[in-house]
Amino acid sequence: MSSRPLGELRDRLAGIRLVATDVDGVLTDGALHYGPDGEELKSFHVRDGMGVRLLIEAGVRVVVLSGRDSPPLRRRLAELGVRDVHVDCADKRAALEKTMAEHGVPASAVAMIGDDVLDLPMFALGGVAVAVRDAHPRVVEAAHARTEAHGGRGALRELADAILDARAGATPDARADARGGAFRVVIPARFGATRLPGKPLLPIAGRPMIEHVYRRGVESGAKDVVVACDDERIAAAVQAAGGRALLTSPDHPSGSDRVAEVAARERWPDDAIVVNLQGDEPCMPGSAVRLVAEALRQNPDAGMATLATPVREAKELFDPNVVKVVRDERGFARWFSRAPIPWLRGVFDAGTPARLPEGVPFLRHLGLYAYRVGVLRALCATPVHPLERAESLEQLRALACGVAIACPVLEVAPSPGVDSEADLARVQSEVPKLAD
Repeated sequence: MSSRPLGELRDRLAGIRLVATDVDGVLTDGALHYGPDGEELKSFHVRDGMGVRLLIEAGVRVVVLSGRDSPPLRRRLAELGVRDVHVDCADKRAALEKTMAEHGVPASAVAMIGDDVLDLPMFALGGVAVAVRDAHPRVVEAAHARTEAHGGRGALRELADAILDARAGATPDARADARGGAFRVVIPARFGATRLPGKPLLPIAGRPMIEHVYRRGVESGAKDVVVACDDERIAAAVQAAGGRALLTSPDHPSGSDRVAEVAARERWPDDAIVVNLQGDEPCMPGSAVRLVAEALRQNPDAGMATLATPVREAKELFDPNVVKVVRDERGFARWFSRAPIPWLRGVFDAGTPARLPEGVPFLRHLGLYAYRVGVLRALCATPVHPLERAESLEQLRALACGVAIACPVLEVAPSPGVDSEADLARVQSEVPKLAD
């Protein structure tokens, strides 16, 4: 591969969650100095130190890999708050792979910056490989991009600026992402469920429920899957399964607010698409997650998308725990209700019929949502609407605000989520459907 300027990789840099860097020749200029008593001295550029701090503050993990160890290096990294440090490192690739696994970061979300041939094994992992301006020719040839600055003279700060700029305002590339079908999945998970405390950690087939939900998100083909939780125990379970979790405020009134916090912290642009996959939906297939994201992408007039499935029994239509939806001819949702809709005058007046009349599109709503991030942010900043309060249905706030909601229909409904002990037993009996 021939290296290019960093500016040409904005779309890839926007997804970076971990930066791995060499020391001599990258964080320093590579020169070795010795004091009068033989102690090793190193020169660190203040711009590179600021780049490290900016990355850490933005939630990007910084990993330092060095073939040498020295007190000046350890002191400088401690000052900068770098926690992932590998010194006297004979195998940088193995050390980096171990760190990626510990934090649940895929290769595509890793940027590596180096200067000499010992860094080439790292570059072979994938992700974004960056050479400093004065790197060895073989390193330059292997890299995706090359900095304008020399090693130890602002090269790492240049990479940090490129990553943060891409995450914060890469609107052209974000729009290209959306056009190309890219989407993210956030799984809100709360420990203190009223009916099933600790629900995300309840075992299903020997694994916590949240791990199954995380796997459904990965199966969807999402660009990124994040569990947004309020408890360290949930985060630990996700990380143990190789996933990524963020601790969010315990005070959020809804899962949507938890998703919005993640979008804000990750600096996703307004036109990015994010799917809210609820943390108690271990049987929601990845294909359904992908379908709802695709429905939003294909309907530029919509700010949200959700799913519906046919109602086949009268008792289901009349069950207030089952949310119904009515669509228009374009396939957009027009109303949601716990009541039977549409109401058949002269048929339903006498109560629940033995069977449903034919020819009427009775639809059940499935609680899976895709949002454009800007729409999600605006909705979470809007007070609860009286219509939303009346039905206790959050999606009515969106309709009341004029947000168009695309609503494709799944002919075969996925198995419902887990709200009770009976639901948990049912899911346990459906373990074969959770093929891993």
